This record gives sequence, structure tokens and C-alpha cells, in this order.
Amino acid sequence: MTKKWWSAALIAAVAVLVTACGNGGTPAPAAAAAPEAAPLDLSGIVLLQHSEKTGLDDVVFADPVSGAARTTLSLPGYDSSLNRFDGPATKLDLVSPDGQYATLETDEGVDVFMLNAADRRYERTGSVPAPERSMSERASRFQNPQFSPVGSKLYFDDDKAVYSVDYRQLGQPVKEADIVPSGSSDQHVEDWWVDPQGKVLTWRDVRHAGDRLAYLADSAGAIAYAYYEEPGATYQFVTALDATTALMSAVTGSDEHGVLMRLHLDGGTPQLTKLVEKSEPMIGKAAAAPDTATVLYQTYQGEWFASPVTPGAVARPALPQLPATGTVSERQLVGWA
Repeated sequence: MTKKWWSAALIAAVAVLVTACGNGGTPAPAAAAAPEAAPLDLSGIVLLQHSEKTGLDDVVFADPVSGAARTTLSLPGYDSSLNRFDGPATKLDLVSPDGQYATLETDEGVDVFMLNAADRRYERTGSVPAPERSMSERASRFQNPQFSPVGSKLYFDDDKAVYSVDYRQLGQPVKEADIVPSGSSDQHVEDWWVDPQGKVLTWRDVRHAGDRLAYLADSAGAIAYAYYEEPGATYQFVTALDATTALMSAVTGSDEHGVLMRLHLDGGTPQLTKLVEKSEPMIGKAAAAPDTATVLYQTYQGEWFASPVTPGAVARPALPQLPATGTVSERQLVGWA
């Protein structure tokens, strides 16, 4: 009897002690899980935008209808290229086809960056060194970087020739082709171009249609780049609409500056159709949508308009949710992802 009573008392005491220990403090609530960052959407309109916070550049992927920013990625550098706004608008001037790499022209040459998705920023992986020169040659640097639409090559030039490197693993630049003058006196005409297959095209292989159209063709004979000159005006290539049709934008001429034009090559004769007449303010840069049905353009005052690429189309204001800027240097159209 005494043993049973003692055993029962001991069990009860242990139970009380365990209960007391369990109630001695309220357990700390589980730490709230950190909210997951929104996935990176690397589609839409690609812009190079000056950051007031850092004083450097941001790459912005914006909704092509509203202009609302989908993804903003910090880029620890700044674009020193004086002619970035002069050339055709293609995202490959800034961002690789998959958006995982970026490039900028600097005072020293060409920098390459890789996307750090977790920190939502591009990080510099290296710089392409200046081209080697003999003691008697003038010092120069690499410039005009452009990603290949296929593969992992980054192209650039030194005013004399076009070179490339593998941007995923930077090494010694490889010479691709010598630069051949286009014959045009207009500074907006590109010295070289990369076709959809990733081949470097130069004016060594120029083709002519009439006295005014000069163009470069890809391996299938399709128009890959072109310019059209008439008295008082030069039209620059924007994009190919099909093998014999190109979208062009006037880049010089007091009367024509700002005109968007559809150029169709019919049996060796260029046929011209104006899509957007003379605009005030003037068109600075244009980029076609991936389906080539719509063209977006930015004026020199930083305003945005969109137009179908069909004859008789009416241009309308675009990207209404994109905050206004004073000049194009604050936010530049790069292309359409």
C-alpha cells in the first residue's frame, strides 16, 4: 500500500513539473517568412533609363501596351556612346537574347555584365581589352557592342574591323571581318550589321536597287539592313518585315525628318509607302514589335507613339503609364524583347 501510494505521488509530481515547465513561457511565434521577390519578366519594351538614386543606368522591361515597368534591373555602369540613339532600335545593342547578359560601351571599351536574378541587378563580369596596336598605329578602343541573335557571341568594332568574343566566357577578341565604307555620307548609316543567323554583314557585299536604295542581304537573299537616300533626306533601316520589305525611318532632311516609311522591293524597284507623315516633334528612334505588325517610336522630346505598319495607319500616343522625362537621354528606347 505504501509503495503504491508513493508511486502514484511520484507520477503526479512529475506530471505537475512537466506541465509547469511547459507553461513557463509562451513559445515565440515562428518568424514570418520573407516575401518572395516577384519573378523576373524579361519581355516587352526594353529601355535604358538613368537612375536618380545611383546616377548610373537601369535596364527596364516595360509592358508594351501600358508602359508600366515589369522588371527593373540595376546596371552598374553608364553609357558613354554618343551614337546609341542614332542607330536602329534593337535590344541586342544592350541585352542578350535571353536577357541574362548586358553590355555597355565605355570610355575605355566594352563592358560585359551578367544577371544576378536574386539581387535584381546586372554585375560586371569583365571588359574587352583595347585592340592591340603597333607603336606607329593610333590608339583605339572597341565600340558599338551588339549581341548575336543566336549563339553566345558579342560583336564590336574598332573603326577598322569587326571582332567578337564569347560573352559567357570572355577571351581574346576574334576578327570577323574588315569594315568597308558604305558610300553614304550620313552618320546614321551603320558600318556593319549582324543578320538573323548571326553572320556579320559588311558593305563589301552591298546590293543596289535603283540609284537610291543600298542594302545588305542574309544568306537567303532577304533584306537584313538597308538605307535609302533621296534629295534632302536619308531613311534608315528599322526592321525587315519580310524578305523584300523593310520598315524605314527618316533620319535627315528638314522636310522629311520624322517620317516612317514601308519600302518594298518589287523586281529590283523600291516602292515607297509613308506610314507616318512628318511629325512634330520629330521621331528619334523606332522599334517594331516581334510580330512586325506594330511600330513603336520615341520622339526627341521623350514622347511615345505607336502605329500599325500598314498603309494609311494612324499613329496614336503609347505607353501612357511610363513616367514622362525631359529628354531622351534620361530614358532611351533600346528595342522590343
